[in-house]
Amino acid sequence: MKVTERLKILLILGLMLTGGILFSLVILNDNQVRTNQELHQVIEIELKINELGTRLWLLFQYNDQDALIQTRYAHQDLKELLEREQFNNESKNSIIANLIRMNLNIGSLIELSQKDIESKFQPSITTPAGMLSARYNMTLQSMNEDLTKLQKLAMRDAELSQRKILYAVVIFLTLGSVFVLILTIMTLRTFKAHLNVLTLGIKDLEKGNLGSRLLVSDTDELSELAEQFNLMKHSLETTTIKKEQLQEEVDRQTKELQKQRADFQLLANYDSLTQLYSRSAFESQMKTAIARCGRTKLNGALLFIDLDRFKPINDNYGHSVGDIVLMHVSKMLTQAVRTSDIIARIGGDEFVIWLEPIENARQVTTVIEKLLLSLSTPFKYGDISVSVSASIGVSFYPLDAADLSGLLRVADDNMYKAKANPDTHYHFTPEANRRFSITKLA
Repeated sequence: MKVTERLKILLILGLMLTGGILFSLVILNDNQVRTNQELHQVIEIELKINELGTRLWLLFQYNDQDALIQTRYAHQDLKELLEREQFNNESKNSIIANLIRMNLNIGSLIELSQKDIESKFQPSITTPAGMLSARYNMTLQSMNEDLTKLQKLAMRDAELSQRKILYAVVIFLTLGSVFVLILTIMTLRTFKAHLNVLTLGIKDLEKGNLGSRLLVSDTDELSELAEQFNLMKHSLETTTIKKEQLQEEVDRQTKELQKQRADFQLLANYDSLTQLYSRSAFESQMKTAIARCGRTKLNGALLFIDLDRFKPINDNYGHSVGDIVLMHVSKMLTQAVRTSDIIARIGGDEFVIWLEPIENARQVTTVIEKLLLSLSTPFKYGDISVSVSASIGVSFYPLDAADLSGLLRVADDNMYKAKANPDTHYHFTPEANRRFSITKLA
């Protein structure tokens, strides 16, 4: 399998794992929303039952027509609510049906209370009114017990559902991660093996050994390179030339191979379009910079830059003009900062700049304003006049974070806040804004 195909598979697996996580989060959110809705329904029913209990207590205390009317209103409200509520579970709906039945029983007791009022019985435990009150209390107690069961059922169902989802996610992520790990290890081993073979072949060539051949046992890109290397040595071996010419050809071919290796290294460390640091090289440089700041107690600032309205340039003028714009932007960025600062292109139209050392926030805003001014100046490419703008998020070391991932996260978040605010093109964290007037950031 070719290396590019393996990398494509790793990319697909990464997207699948990310999609699986997002999908599980959506399901968990839906489950939580459904649980909250059910608990809200239970609370509504509980409130109506408590209101009915209060009205029944007033009816027993005052035994008059007004209290009876209010009790009937509360009973009717509870009846309408119970008839309206439905759950997606047979056990829960069974409890609702039982509550409806007990509410009907209370309705019958209310009619009996009407007769007690008309007969003007004095409330007592031995009187019909007292017996009705006892039956009211027993029925309300049963309704509250059923409500408790309903609430426990809702919470239990939510717990079981979440547990199933989490188990599925853990299994999915574990299997996916294991497969990614295995494929990554195999790819690294392939790289290492082929590079060792190429290194030995180059050393043999430097010694003038034209008879040896590189062992080609695969069909990937590096094996094709090894095959081309063998063809080159065969051509040198079978061509009759003078010793000086042969040595010159060997030197030329060796330098070409060394240049290819240097080009591979350059592609790994620098962006091929802008010649700025690549993301991996930037991360390596930043580890050293952060360690240096931590050791010397110096402050630093990370600028996350995203170009505005870059997509319309590609759409209207083509990607070739878009590439020219990116190279122009990289040139402007390089001219606006110190040679000791670190600049990298980490995405299509995303750049990062590390400023070190800095003593106050004003130094950072000065650099940002210089950047924004240079970027906003239109430049011509042929008959096309192009101007760009940028949104910049800033994070400070060690004020906002003490590691690269934290600094990138804060700066990225601030960049989106700057993009959302039409009045400014850059944004600090609230803590940095609060200390903006303070000379020292530390």
